[in-house]
Amino acid sequence: MLEPITKLQRWLDLISYLVGRRIPVAVEDVMENIPAYAEKWHTEDETARATARRTFERDKDELRALGIPIETVRYRVNYGREEVEGYRLSQRDFYLPYLRLVRQASPSGERKPYALEEVELTEDEAHAAADALHVASQLPAFPFAREARSAFRKLAFDLDADALAATPELYVDRPGAEEVLERLRPLSDALLARKVVRFRYHGIYRGEATEREVRPYGVMFQRGHWYMVGHDVGRDAIRVFRVGRMERVEANRKAPHTPDYEIPSDFRLDDYLHREAWELGDEEPLRAEVLFRFPRSLWAERNGYGERVEERPDGSAVHVFDVQQVNPFLRWLLSLEGEAEVVSPAELRAELHAMAREVLARHGGEVE
Repeated sequence: MLEPITKLQRWLDLISYLVGRRIPVAVEDVMENIPAYAEKWHTEDETARATARRTFERDKDELRALGIPIETVRYRVNYGREEVEGYRLSQRDFYLPYLRLVRQASPSGERKPYALEEVELTEDEAHAAADALHVASQLPAFPFAREARSAFRKLAFDLDADALAATPELYVDRPGAEEVLERLRPLSDALLARKVVRFRYHGIYRGEATEREVRPYGVMFQRGHWYMVGHDVGRDAIRVFRVGRMERVEANRKAPHTPDYEIPSDFRLDDYLHREAWELGDEEPLRAEVLFRFPRSLWAERNGYGERVEERPDGSAVHVFDVQQVNPFLRWLLSLEGEAEVVSPAELRAELHAMAREVLARHGGEVE
């Protein structure tokens, strides 16, 4: 009696079959050439055939989640008259390049041969890469610790053990880091599967908790916090959510193999990277006018802070800001030591003065 085919064997058979093909493979070919699927596919039992197809879809999704880059592509057959869907596993994406440790740094200005066949690393580069991966893999609350450990093992396979000697590192996680990790996993899974997520969100400025339904477009780490950028269905707009303020994160479980949405072609996560803290939020932005005194006005213009809407004869200038988070914005203005002043709205101007008086009081200064 033959032993039943295990999931691991199914995965290895599927990977071996796809990586050995130069052109996309139709699902019918997969069903016929992978033993675990063919066993049920080559019957006239429609229920068994449907079970084989579901098993393949599940295997494909699980392999993708593990980092195997199986692509779904559309291509034409019959001299271009018919378009079909198939699957591809590119060798260039699947195989890592070989690493070779060179004992001396390359001469200044010489371009290194970073290609698929081989990558050269100096000893310093190998140490830096190994140290970074080692530290990241040991952080309990780092959401990609498992991936970092895998990358470290791959690096160790090609390089000398002496080059990978890692020194102990001390670290301290932020309070609540483990809770953030628990929310990041379902968010990243939903993003990969293009599934809508629902969660309870605590807004920082209004102090209210609201139920949100969002289509995730991207996840990023910014200024010490994890954020999700997505389309808020209720507000019909793109919003930025801090993961640490989410509760009860749940992805839509209906039709798990069918995407709920597509990310717009003009969306770029890079547009949200390196934003200031006051630009990251989920509420309608507050429009603020700020007067920069000369020569601070030149500094603000040169560094792209806000949009200049007025230039005065003394060299000062008024810039307009769209503020998502008020407190970080006011703290930034205070750091400019009186060279920036809120013009409008009046409520924001009053808040800035109140914050300044509180800072003075805490440090023993005189409050006017």
